[in-house]
Amino acid sequence: MIRAGAIDIGTNTTLALLADGDGDTLRTVKDSMTPNRLGELMQGDGTLPADAIALNVDLLHELAREFRRQGARDIALCGTAVLRMARNREEFQRAVREIAGLELQILSGTQEAAMTFHGAVSAMELLPHERINVMDLGGGSTEIIFGQGNRPGQSISLDAGAVYLTKRYFSLEEAATPGQIEKLRHEVRETLQNLLVNLENAVAPWVLVGGTVVTLAMLKMNHTRYQPEKVSGIELSPEDVDMQIARFAGRHPDELQALPAMPQGRGRYILAGTLLLRELFDILDISGATVSERGLRHGLWLHHFGRQEV
Repeated sequence: MIRAGAIDIGTNTTLALLADGDGDTLRTVKDSMTPNRLGELMQGDGTLPADAIALNVDLLHELAREFRRQGARDIALCGTAVLRMARNREEFQRAVREIAGLELQILSGTQEAAMTFHGAVSAMELLPHERINVMDLGGGSTEIIFGQGNRPGQSISLDAGAVYLTKRYFSLEEAATPGQIEKLRHEVRETLQNLLVNLENAVAPWVLVGGTVVTLAMLKMNHTRYQPEKVSGIELSPEDVDMQIARFAGRHPDELQALPAMPQGRGRYILAGTLLLRELFDILDISGATVSERGLRHGLWLHHFGRQEV
């Protein structure tokens, strides 16, 4: 049995998991989510500003100190879409190493997809040949993985996520207009059709992970505060997603942020993420999917401290 930490630096949030584990199983000790605003603050030239790097390195330093105080033997740290795109990512990595004492691995889309799959199915009992599909809708990218049992197969990483779509089509300070919503849906639909035309969409149950889908599940269940552990196993259908789109459309980002159970910093991006999910449901012919609160951080933990290989 080992106690260790796994931290996932996303485009909108930093997710930190402290867990005890042995082999292919793990038990959560602490699981936290902190807005990092990296995708929002990325500049037009593709660089992260110095103050954003400093704030995020300080956050990682504090998370590492807390995990070590609670007995973590080691900590694995990864970055995803926002750091893949950042032109000054090496500066970020160097600051993390010097200040937080951590080695930051920036994952490729393929690595992110495989680890996300392992994390998403880690609490499920699957037969070796049982088909299962996983979708991780993030802030900067979306990973789609087809697998069997606990082994990922074909995957694709899409450069489309809730934060980047919001920045491209909407205002961070005003309600989205019907025209803006329709433009996003039309262009996303065309892009997805072109990218996914040759994807072998195996008929199998779907598992959804990521902040957008966890938030949608909590809103569906009328939770009054953010409790991701309470929504594992909740089903989302196209009709559920349509209902939330109608709820979000035409409302100011501050109104969306004030909805019960809306995580800090997600109100600005929830509409774009939900619209993306709805288009993916159509393109992939998904009639229903199960939400999991597990994801990349769990797969990262298993890769470094369990028996999973990527």
